[in-house]
Amino acid sequence: MEDGFVVRDYPPFSVPGKIRTYAKEQSLFKILAVFAALFWLLLTVVTVGTVLLALPVLYLFGLLGRSYFIAQLQGNAVQIGPQQLPQLHARLQACCQAVGLDLQPEFYLMSGNGVLNAFATRFLRRYYVVLLSDIVDALHDDEDALNFYIGHELGHIAQKHLARHWWLSFVMLTPLLGAAYARAREYSCDQYGLACCHDTDSAMRALAVLAAGSKRWKTVNLDAYMGQSERSGGFWMSLNELTGDYPWLCKRIARVQRGDAVQFPRRHWLAWGLSALVLRTGFGAVGGLLLYLYLGVTAVSLAIPAYEQYQKNAGRAERHARGRVVEHAYANGLAAASNVELFLVRHKRLPATVAEAGFTLTPQMVRDISIDQDSGRLSIAMVAPLQGQLLYLTPVPQTPATGDGKFNWICSASPAVPEAALPRECRAAPEPAADDA
Repeated sequence: MEDGFVVRDYPPFSVPGKIRTYAKEQSLFKILAVFAALFWLLLTVVTVGTVLLALPVLYLFGLLGRSYFIAQLQGNAVQIGPQQLPQLHARLQACCQAVGLDLQPEFYLMSGNGVLNAFATRFLRRYYVVLLSDIVDALHDDEDALNFYIGHELGHIAQKHLARHWWLSFVMLTPLLGAAYARAREYSCDQYGLACCHDTDSAMRALAVLAAGSKRWKTVNLDAYMGQSERSGGFWMSLNELTGDYPWLCKRIARVQRGDAVQFPRRHWLAWGLSALVLRTGFGAVGGLLLYLYLGVTAVSLAIPAYEQYQKNAGRAERHARGRVVEHAYANGLAAASNVELFLVRHKRLPATVAEAGFTLTPQMVRDISIDQDSGRLSIAMVAPLQGQLLYLTPVPQTPATGDGKFNWICSASPAVPEAALPRECRAAPEPAADDA
């Protein structure tokens, strides 16, 4: 005995022809590939090509993050090879041959801390397959079932799932499509796992470990378990599967046993509609809800300061506009007053209109200037944003006794005109402070 497994030569795997991957995977991939091409093209156009300059930086950050994990793997996990756990190494070689993978990935055994699984990853065009120790221990009594996990991870490499990840990553957020493609990949890789097993029962038992745990999987009635898929057409099961990255395990086992001939209940129609609104995050409907919650909180936190700043800017612009209107009204009023004074000196009466006094109105500056025939007060009607408001110039003779037509024009305005918008000459003088007794 070696590696905890019986040392023996494994017979060739019985693979009936080419591995039959999940039929819908390639169709879903082509749709997402078109979306990805359009996304990157649009992003390039919108950013005028600057996104192409950012890609090397993003790649570098991704490379640094992945290098940390690979360094941890190479420094802490056990690399499997001819001199290290040779039986597991022989399994990897046999599986690579069974699935037609010429480039053999690096193979590691790592403590799973209770997690029953395996995974594949990629770094600098080098592929890695990692078996977690808990799954190896759990399948000690069914060595062929362990081949299923090796073959499944090799399937991700053979199907180029890892190589395509980076440029599909953004469009994988697409509701329904992203999650459907993720589930299709798992179905396809299960067929690679099946190709590495000597019988279908071993492949089914391998998946049963994920369902029942490291010990109880041996007593699972697989037929009864596959029957649970009959309830998968309900609303809640449909919703969570349509938004999830993995098909239900009862369905995966059924598909391993029956292939494309398997039939499942139609998913609930309402689940399709709701799932179309949930972005794929890798964490199902809950992940989509949390993402929307995060985006909502972020949008509100950004919108409130932006709205407050908008209000400040709008208020500032409004005050400026009012000030400009009053300024033009006051300047036009003084010019009209000057003409009225000259007319009064010449004709010894007030003009009926400012036009009679020789003043030409500029409509863009003021709407109208009228003269009160009793007091001589000029009323200047202002334009927007003070439309409907008036600025007044009331004449006070400089030398009442002589009656020479020289006046001081006292400025005032309608109550609705903000005092801050008035020229200094038009503002009410502050009340003098009372002397202390």
